[in-house]
Amino acid sequence: MAGWVWRTAIAAAAMVMAGFASAQPFPAKAVHILVPYPPGGGVDVLTRTLAEAVSKTWTQSIVVENRPGAGGVIASQAIATSAPDGYNLIMVASGHATNPFLYPKLPYDTFKDFSPISLLASSPNVLLVRADSPFKSVGDVIAAAKAKPGSLSFAHAGNGTSTQLAGELLKSLAKIDLNAIPYKGKKVMGLEP
Repeated sequence: MAGWVWRTAIAAAAMVMAGFASAQPFPAKAVHILVPYPPGGGVDVLTRTLAEAVSKTWTQSIVVENRPGAGGVIASQAIATSAPDGYNLIMVASGHATNPFLYPKLPYDTFKDFSPISLLASSPNVLLVRADSPFKSVGDVIAAAKAKPGSLSFAHAGNGTSTQLAGELLKSLAKIDLNAIPYKGKKVMGLEP
């Protein structure tokens, strides 16, 4: 937890310094940050935390807008077609980099139309079960999946996300059949997708 807070502070300081170094003060108007996922998830919370920290230094507001859908393509297209003036940003996760390999035709070029600014956080994937589950190890899950192929499912954040790819890797390495279930979002802290 402390690592992402530190990286957020560094990114905020870099944004502030960029404003001091430019010919005219930056920002001179509101900055918009798109989040290509539903409200309440990790990327949304990180973006809002960053926006709150930076807005205390800047004299302009930072508007965080959730534009979920199509594995992040909707928000990414909006940024790719926006003015390249630094006032429109996007907070992406691993799905942004995998989309060119999942979608035969994107309305933008992932590698040419975007410039990364900073790595703000990293998030490990963790395999979890309920505390009262009979599974106490990955070995238990694998054994159950081999005993009844197709009887177990795993949830993931959408096609091409790190959680989906981690599940597919587990299936491949363990030679098991698991049902991959993508979720659109969830209600977190009173927020609806």
